[in-house]
Amino acid sequence: MMLARGRRAFLCLLVILFLFSAQPLEAALGAEGTIIHVVERGETLSVIAAHYGTTVETIVQANGIANPNLIYVGQRLTIPTQGSVAPEESYVVQPGDTLSAIAVRFGTTVSAIAQANDISNPSLIYPGQRLTIPSAVQQPSELPTQAQVHVVRPGEYLSQIARLYGTTVWALAVANDLSNPSLIYSGQRLIIPTQSATLPAPIKVVEFVPPRVTQGHTLLLKVRAEEEVSLAGSIDGRSLTFTGAGGEYWALAGFPPWSEPGAHPWSIVATDNEGRAVEASGYVVVTAAEFPIQYIDLPPEREGLLDPELVQAEWARVKALFVQVTPSKLWRGRFLLPVEGEVSSLFGTRRSYEGGPVASYHMGVDYAAPEGAPVVAANSGRIALAEELTVRGNTVIIDHGLGVHSGYFHLSRIAVAPGQEVGRGTLIGYVGSTGLATGAHLHWEMRIGEIGVDPTEWTARAIPE
Repeated sequence: MMLARGRRAFLCLLVILFLFSAQPLEAALGAEGTIIHVVERGETLSVIAAHYGTTVETIVQANGIANPNLIYVGQRLTIPTQGSVAPEESYVVQPGDTLSAIAVRFGTTVSAIAQANDISNPSLIYPGQRLTIPSAVQQPSELPTQAQVHVVRPGEYLSQIARLYGTTVWALAVANDLSNPSLIYSGQRLIIPTQSATLPAPIKVVEFVPPRVTQGHTLLLKVRAEEEVSLAGSIDGRSLTFTGAGGEYWALAGFPPWSEPGAHPWSIVATDNEGRAVEASGYVVVTAAEFPIQYIDLPPEREGLLDPELVQAEWARVKALFVQVTPSKLWRGRFLLPVEGEVSSLFGTRRSYEGGPVASYHMGVDYAAPEGAPVVAANSGRIALAEELTVRGNTVIIDHGLGVHSGYFHLSRIAVAPGQEVGRGTLIGYVGSTGLATGAHLHWEMRIGEIGVDPTEWTARAIPE
């Protein structure tokens, strides 16, 4: 029995490591002393430079780039690894290691290591795992927008950091949403507020709603420009999809539950009708949330659904849908609750399966409801998937446009077909317990790209406001 339980716990760890993976920056070794980076959608030179610990100027000179704001998807950039750029190295995880401790040891961040190793749940690493350690993260001395960032070193106090930058402990606490200024930790990224803030014309305003985003929640980014422009950009290296016209634009970004509290980089490139481009960049603050813990025992007949190969194949299937971007907004106003029932598991809940470690995050909200209870579309959109999956059971995924999707899992029956357009409140299926479920319930989730966010936030406010 103990051997079986241990095997189930090990399988659970492998399952979670396969789930919800993120795409790393694509790079290859070039000539001695260089790395070749292939530009991906939404990337800017500042994002690429930060990833490799170098500067925009260094990359520009190495590649003979006339306009640093004009790079294109698929472009191969030479990244010099001499001077300020350290080559990537590897590290074998030891018992008791955490990603945060490893990040501090190598002078990088949890997010950078997770991205470099295709890990979507940074709380789960295991002894013997070999990690690629990206170049040390070096912050620029000055930023063109609201702030600069200080990475806390071992033994530093907030008062020392305040004196270093000529500011106050109170200003730092407010800028970083610190409830207790005496509690900071090594490797923490603190925004240092500055007195002057300018944006390059024609960009007039960059606004975040909310001003600080909580782990597991949705950020609305608003941009105002003096004239008609086209916008591209990224937050944390993830592409932004902008919409709007007439100088008023917006985009959405999701932050998973394991996002590091503190400063996260953003970058926007605005191109006018003459092809002239400017870039604005800065940092947005992510604040910590508290997630409950849930212990789950699976029915013996469903333990096989933890097979890592099954889970990986199914995630690849649904991820391919989540990353697709319909260029128009299909939803309107607040989202509905898709079923009547009591919440049985909150978004972000930390889970332990079969007595294993508390490690995974629940990426949706579970509603306990009777078998056969109606499930409706939370908002209007187009059916992207309506079929039986192995782990998720009978599943419906709705494309709401602009990279936003909602998912409805474990249904007993499906009442829609792929490609069908649905309105807010349209019947799409019935509550069930198919797939990896311990009883009748609906698992409901929201995705911005492949990033899962708390769906109940979308019922509390209209996004965008």
